[in-house]
Amino acid sequence: MLVVGAGPVGLVQALSLARAGFRVTVVEALPAAGTTPGDIVYQWVSLPDLASLGVLDDLLALGIAQHRTFFQVRATGEMVEHDLSVLADETPYPFNLHLRQSDVTDVLLRHLAREPSVRLVLGSAVVDVEQDAESVRVRCDDDDGGCELEASWLVGADGAHSVVRRRMGLAFPGMTWPERLVSVELAAPLEELGFFAAGNVLDPRRGAIVACIEPGMRWRYIFAEQRALPEELTGSRVTKRVAAALRPDLADAVDEWSASRIHERSAATFRVGRVMLVGDAAHLTNPSIGMGTPAGIRDALALTAAMSRLPQGPQRVAGEHPLDVFARERRHAFVEHISPVASERKKLIYNLESDSAVQREMESFRWAAANKAALRAHFRATVAM
Repeated sequence: MLVVGAGPVGLVQALSLARAGFRVTVVEALPAAGTTPGDIVYQWVSLPDLASLGVLDDLLALGIAQHRTFFQVRATGEMVEHDLSVLADETPYPFNLHLRQSDVTDVLLRHLAREPSVRLVLGSAVVDVEQDAESVRVRCDDDDGGCELEASWLVGADGAHSVVRRRMGLAFPGMTWPERLVSVELAAPLEELGFFAAGNVLDPRRGAIVACIEPGMRWRYIFAEQRALPEELTGSRVTKRVAAALRPDLADAVDEWSASRIHERSAATFRVGRVMLVGDAAHLTNPSIGMGTPAGIRDALALTAAMSRLPQGPQRVAGEHPLDVFARERRHAFVEHISPVASERKKLIYNLESDSAVQREMESFRWAAANKAALRAHFRATVAM
């Protein structure tokens, strides 16, 4: 099999396929795997997926298990805490895991290195994809003049600008939000401001996501601004925003930042013949609930399960094809659950129109904090995937 893309989703796809007995070649355009900043919070619901791959213990050794999340009213300083420990009876992992995407990539690469059936081809950009009834062929550009690879099946895990998706003639319908998100890394102990773990600041003008990377040392602060603002001046706006929304002296703690458009999009199908799509190549959602990468990992594991159900040899598939079931069910999960939940959370954080709207939304969070059954239901609904 060929897997195009060596981000976390592509590496999970390769590892799960190898463990299921497939020979896999991973093709990555960049000279190194998983170099984008990516997520830093892996929700509790995705931890069993990582455990099933045998990588969770290594990730826990590098990351931070956080049992709590919060909602803060910026105008008053009110902080409502939600404790994931209420899920202890239904999951062995009643916590979220905080760690950098680079750490996730390193762990996955170490495990892949132990799989003799996996080959990693870096610095080779796929430029064309063709298929027939028996195989898929890709043409790649690299520093040595290019190459061609062939396999029985191909998985496009090559991200939002997927070449695989485009070469299959698939549109990417949906919408782009009018804001851009700006992700700021601060070399500062935001615990001094009352923050802990990760959570949301609710405010009509200065809503934000706040997440701890290294306790007492480094935090991520994510705010939204109108896309019409000149992108080349984002840096100056970052320091002003941090100073106004957090504390004036924290403007000097800005270490790095990145800005990105945010989307809600899905391909019409996640399968075309012998080519399947997973992760951001198949669907995009805004990062307000942090389910982009976990949903892609769930795609990858579902695809491996479907591949394992294919009959061996020339016999025909009885009933609905397992790969069609994969494509239908994973698209349904995104369109009906993941994207709507993420969109509602994005509006909550970045699009509340008044202080009274903030108070109205906070009522449900206060109720959940005081009622274990309601809190369990809140956690389940937030991360449906």
